[in-house]
Amino acid sequence: MTAPNSIHQPFEAGAIVEVTGDLIVDTGLRVVQMHSATLAATPTATDCIVGAALLDEPERATKRLHLYVMQADGVTPGVTATKVSWRAHGK
Repeated sequence: MTAPNSIHQPFEAGAIVEVTGDLIVDTGLRVVQMHSATLAATPTATDCIVGAALLDEPERATKRLHLYVMQADGVTPGVTATKVSWRAHGK
């Protein structure tokens, strides 16, 4: 999935996506200086912890984020499609 850069702030990208367990999103940015992910739905015991990691892929022209949703135990992947809001800032 590719998210367009903001037309108002060209160094910012983001979207709300549905994540079941984990999902890779392309930021469309060549350099990511900061990123975040937050839960954009009501938390449940099976989908309540959200995180994001910047992938180390030097061969790619644009950077990608690995988004994930975990159950309350912090170990087991989420089981239902859960809305996650992500943002990335860079250039």
